[in-house]
Amino acid sequence: MNELIIFDFDGTLSDSKTSIVLTFQHACRELGFPEPSSETIAPLIGLPLVEMFPRSLPPVNGQGALSVAQIDALVQAYRGAYIPIDREHTRLFDGVPAMLSMLGAYKLAIATSKTQSGADASLTRSGLFPYFDLVVGHDTVARPKPNPDMIEHVLRELGVAPDKAVMVGDTHFDLEMADAAGVRAVGVSWGMHGAEGLARWEVVHSMAALQETLLEF
Repeated sequence: MNELIIFDFDGTLSDSKTSIVLTFQHACRELGFPEPSSETIAPLIGLPLVEMFPRSLPPVNGQGALSVAQIDALVQAYRGAYIPIDREHTRLFDGVPAMLSMLGAYKLAIATSKTQSGADASLTRSGLFPYFDLVVGHDTVARPKPNPDMIEHVLRELGVAPDKAVMVGDTHFDLEMADAAGVRAVGVSWGMHGAEGLARWEVVHSMAALQETLLEF
């Protein structure tokens, strides 16, 4: 019998794209960097901030890549601005609490590119924290998505074999992580990468379809 369902958070359970893009742009403006467009930022959501900033910002004034100090300053500016923006703009996707309530026979976990403290805070603000047996942020493990470390950590902590688990996510980073860890991957079409970006995996197109898929899992 299957035992464990692991969810991504942003873009899978939480409609947080606007919050992430606005906070990202705010951090860039605050530190005098050019403001990337939503179209530049959105495909990178699902990676840690320390990877998102260098990938989205071109060299400034003829200089080379961002320095470690610049990336750290951008990350700190982002974290300092995120909570009020998140409270204003982020909502759970319709049907999420009801869907999670139907999965009581399974162990449930979160594997997110948020930091551990950020993940705990976001799950608490959303009211979802009590549904989960384990919440794992990217800084809990050595390597972030799409490496398998977070899923492997969840499997160890909850004592579940890879063939008894499934990963649900909205980006190819999530599903590549699942493949690397040897667990089943299920994509959702309403998130950051859409159905076309997840075409080589199993994809569902509504919360009801996700619930049905997971209850048959």
